[in-house]
Order: sequence, then C-alpha cells, then structure tokens
Amino acid sequence: MKTIYKIIIVLITSIGYAQDNIVPIEEKYLHDPFEQPKVYYKDVNGVFNKFIGTWRWQNTAINPTKVFEITFYKVENRDRGGSSFSDYLKSSFIYSVNGATVYDTSIDGIESWISGSWLIPNSSYTTSNGLVINNTKMELSYSEPIIDGRPLRKNPDGTLQLEYQNVNGEERLVWNVECFLDENGNIPFRIPITMTLIKQP
Repeated sequence: MKTIYKIIIVLITSIGYAQDNIVPIEEKYLHDPFEQPKVYYKDVNGVFNKFIGTWRWQNTAINPTKVFEITFYKVENRDRGGSSFSDYLKSSFIYSVNGATVYDTSIDGIESWISGSWLIPNSSYTTSNGLVINNTKMELSYSEPIIDGRPLRKNPDGTLQLEYQNVNGEERLVWNVECFLDENGNIPFRIPITMTLIKQP
C-alpha cells in the first residue's frame, strides 16, 4: 500500500512540476530541449486543433485503386525522456490498394508511425505576448510498418511536412514526405509521399 502512495505522490509531483513551467507548443523551437528546469510544451492556444480529425485521400474520384485515411489525435503531457513534457499528435491510419488492405494500424495495434509536435513558424506567427493567428504547418516523424518481416529497406523513415488549408470551406492537408531513396534509387515507402487529404465529417 505504501508503494502505491509513493507512486501517486511521484506522479502528482512530476505533473505539477511540469505544469509550473508551461511554454506554448508553438514556441517550442525557441527553447533548448534539454534545458533545466523541466518545461511543459502545451497546446494552450489550440494550434493543434486544425490538424486533429480524420483525413482521406484517394487517387481517382471513381473506383479508386489507392485509398489512404488517417486520424490525428492529441496526446497531452507526454514525458520526453526526462528533459521536458510535451503535447503531441499521434495517428492511426489505413492504406489500401485495389481493395486490399496494406496497412491498418487502427486494428493491428501497431505503434504510431506518424507522430510529432513540431510546428513550423510562418508569417502570421506571434509569441506568447500576443495571439496565435495562424500556425498552418507541422513537421512530424514518418515511417511505415514492416510487412511480413520485409521492409522496403532497413528501418526506413522520413520527415512528414503537413500544411493545413481551408479552400472555400473545404479543409485540406497538403502532405509531403522527405526521405532518402533506397539503394536502387526508389522511394522506400508504399504510401504515396505527396497527397492532398480532405477532412472527413
């Protein structure tokens, strides 16, 4: 019983400690990630909200042969290895080709392969002394699950650039993955690396 109390006290203390040093997530790039004391990079201004939800891409309007659907959601107060705490986006996704599922991380219980918290400042960005008008770009870590134990190349990964757009009321995510080519000069991923995804109701 004493052990349970000790664990609860440690958790409350660590959370409280991080909460005392809150930095808006959009100002994360201004800070040293290993600074002391610990800080909590928190989405206090709701800048993640425009990215949260389910988004869909298909390669043709009728009888699509390729369909990609991803859901982003926010995880709060994640411990970043003892250096700080941070809110971040996590995802689950489904990718199918010719009606056959290639990836389905929502039912397979596979870890999140697309996640992160790095907002890219743009011209309408303001500091915590003012209002956040517009943070429309994010950079996330990107990789894909291994199929049948055979990755396209060893530990393929990349960087995903996301840009939020609202075009005549239609919400979109412009998707662009930056990566190294494999030893044969091919893209090491199965999911297309450039797409425009549409927000689903």
